[in-house]
Amino acid sequence: MSDNTSNTAASAYYGTDAAPPPQKPKRHVPLWRRLLVRVIQAGIALFLLFHLYALVLRVLPVPGTILMTQRAGQGEDVRKDWTSLDKISPHLVLAVIAAEDAKFCEHGGIDWEAIEKAREFNRRNKGERRRGGSTISQQTAKNVFFWNGGGMPRKAGEAWMTYVIETVWGKRRIMEVYLNVAEWGDGLFGAEAAAQARFGKSAADLTPLEAARLAAVLPSPNKWSADKPGPYVRKRTGSIQSRMRVVANEGYAACVLGDEFRSSLPKPEKGETPRPPPVFEEIPEAPEEGEEAIGAVPADGAPAVNENDVLNDILNSADETFNAAPPADPAAEPAPEAAPPAEAPAADAATDPASEPPPADEGGPTVLTPQ
Repeated sequence: MSDNTSNTAASAYYGTDAAPPPQKPKRHVPLWRRLLVRVIQAGIALFLLFHLYALVLRVLPVPGTILMTQRAGQGEDVRKDWTSLDKISPHLVLAVIAAEDAKFCEHGGIDWEAIEKAREFNRRNKGERRRGGSTISQQTAKNVFFWNGGGMPRKAGEAWMTYVIETVWGKRRIMEVYLNVAEWGDGLFGAEAAAQARFGKSAADLTPLEAARLAAVLPSPNKWSADKPGPYVRKRTGSIQSRMRVVANEGYAACVLGDEFRSSLPKPEKGETPRPPPVFEEIPEAPEEGEEAIGAVPADGAPAVNENDVLNDILNSADETFNAAPPADPAAEPAPEAAPPAEAPAADAATDPASEPPPADEGGPTVLTPQ
């Protein structure tokens, strides 16, 4: 009954002897177009996966990084011990901000002024060792989500994920992750593993000197040693200790360490002349020859390529001059005017005329906030 009814309906629609219209042949899609669609779909999936991973890491420890896997593949014994920021000495927070990113609490993830200074420095010093302008936030994004090298595509992804973690994590979490995934050489990752291996103590018990030494070797952790520092690392450590005092006095670590580390210096009243910006002691440039040189030149004149150290220096080192006057001609010696005010050393000499020269780890004058 139903079949007859269907046939009658079909005949009425198409005509008594008409057959259903033929199906249209499927449109042929070129292979390149199908591949392009697959690539776009994979890109969208990867994009969403990165953001989902960032959301998860807002509360969970980082399980590992690509660099950790690389080191393990090279036969190194990778050691890491996730430690909450509450169990890491505040001296280390002050040290890495002083050494790597003095404006950590002020910028939104990328310090464009530092990048411009680095570009200007590199433009004037073509062919010599280059200076990087990456912030702690950028270094954290690279360490957690990417790898060394990769050129502009990796740098573009790093910049995007920097803004993502600045929005999702916040400054305190970024610092906590940074101090747990940073490499300190010999397969050591994170502050706790580095403190135990280098100084035989917990990261919570690091002294200001030990913290400054750990921060001093961050740009080249596989070449420089925190527990057996050479002359350059000791000199660099002294500069970082000086900068740590400025960071503490100015409250530059308050976004991480809280109200206890906010600046207690009086703010200018309305109509008063603003206080001049603080003066940071210049961190010395790495030597270009010798055991502590990042890029040694062999006898045949071809520059030696150390992928780990060179890339860490170029991509990870934050700009080492913030709020300072533009540098003089690089060929000339540093002008005396760039040094701290002469009154402070004079007062110190008058107070303690018999004082002995500072130890090697305190290689420069203490630079405090100008009054």
